[in-house]
Amino acid sequence: MNENIIRFYVLANVLKNKLRTGWLDLKISKERVESIAEHIYGTLILAIIIYGEYKIDIDMYKVLKILILHETEEILMPDFSLQNGISHEKKLEMGKESVRKSTEGLICQSEIETLLNEFNERKTREAIFAYYIDKIECDFQAKLYDLEEVMNYENAFNDISTFGNKELADKVRRDSKNASDFWLEFDKIIYKDSQIFTSLLNDIQKLDKDNYNKILNLTK
Repeated sequence: MNENIIRFYVLANVLKNKLRTGWLDLKISKERVESIAEHIYGTLILAIIIYGEYKIDIDMYKVLKILILHETEEILMPDFSLQNGISHEKKLEMGKESVRKSTEGLICQSEIETLLNEFNERKTREAIFAYYIDKIECDFQAKLYDLEEVMNYENAFNDISTFGNKELADKVRRDSKNASDFWLEFDKIIYKDSQIFTSLLNDIQKLDKDNYNKILNLTK
């Protein structure tokens, strides 16, 4: 039993140092970009505070388990981004195999696989909420990189223009000077059925450098 715990933790521990491919593709100009484990931390923080602020009727314990485990598939496979060009179906297939191998021997293997299947199918309230959280954490991080002036405008434009939506990228380029707007505008359709997440994304987008620095000053 302990051998299986040790094996899985050693495997999962690689996510602390496995960097998010999307930020590497964008050539974020920081010495070190966000790791997958740091992304997971971000999703947990957002889930807890959004759930608490809006009193959402969901099984929060299940949501937190899904979010803690939702990147487990990337233990043994790459963190694919838009630029990899891999199909959604292929990524799911590879992800399931990665989870199966990394959780091999665990008594809770079946529970982990069931939770991740629920997350990927996005049919339950918990899975949909977790999916929104996963996406908006990425959008929020893009905004923070933009405010830190480490997100290149042309790289962001080329990323969405080439691998996402060329028409949308051209529109954002005409209307905005913020690199993160390419990502945030591209993702708005994700939240179209959620007033909560649509409102939050809009307010994230409005965050300016003065208010960002005021918040950060609290840590000094």
